[in-house]
Parts: sequence; C-alpha cells; structure tokens
Amino acid sequence: MSTITSRQWDAVAAGDTLDVVTFPLTMRNMVIDAAGTRDLNPIHHDREFAQRNNARDIFVNTMFYDALFGRIVTDWAGPEAMLRRLKFTMRAPNHVGDTITSRGWVTRKYEQDGSRLLDVEVHLDNQELASATVAEMTVELPSYSPLA
Repeated sequence: MSTITSRQWDAVAAGDTLDVVTFPLTMRNMVIDAAGTRDLNPIHHDREFAQRNNARDIFVNTMFYDALFGRIVTDWAGPEAMLRRLKFTMRAPNHVGDTITSRGWVTRKYEQDGSRLLDVEVHLDNQELASATVAEMTVELPSYSPLA
C-alpha cells in the first residue's frame, strides 16, 4: 500500500525543480475544458470561428490555465500543500493539437506569519514557443511533519 505524502519543508530549497507535466491538447480535452468551465465562447470550440478571427485553431481558456498551474504545483508539493497565490501571463495561445510541457522551479523559500511558503515559477512550452504561458505562484507547505 502506497501513501502520498506532502513535500517536507526541510527538503526544499530555492532552485529545486518541479516535476515536468506534459499535457496534449486533444479535441476531447478541449471540449471537456469548454464544457466544464462553461466558457462557450466559440473561439474555444468552433474551429471555423477561431480561424475567421485570425487564430490558428481553437485554444484553451483562462480557467484551463488556472487548473493546470494548480495541478502542477500541488502534484509536486503534495496533498497537504495549499496554493496561496497564482498570477500568470498568457503570451501566446495553446491550440488543439499542441502539447504543453511544463518547466518549473522554486524561486524563494521563506516563513511569514507562521506559514512556510515557497514562491514558484512555472513556464508552459509548446512545440511552437517556449514560455507561451508563465505563472508565478506561492504555495504553503504544512507546518508539521505527518506521522509515518
């Protein structure tokens, strides 16, 4: 039986890298994104509309990035970690057919008001552009060591 544990404060340092996440943007994933977020703007699900509006194809919405960045940092930090801040910049769209690959690292480790915090930067690359979307996040690690 395996147990998922949260990353331990003492085992983290500025410069540590996060696990790489690769996410293919299939038509199925795009439809789930549009339906699940209730963002029915046709730019996210209608190829002809997207192309008439100078997009290469349909592309993911803002809420997709909210979720993916949250997943990347909490999968790395563990189930007891809490995402405290998320700020990101969409520099270029990620379209259906693209494969997103993440790169991330800890930029700062500090304690504030009794909380153990990590600032993290994550870049999403696709086959056309490095750093198509870039996030700065703060994640809080648990302030105790779970029992083994």
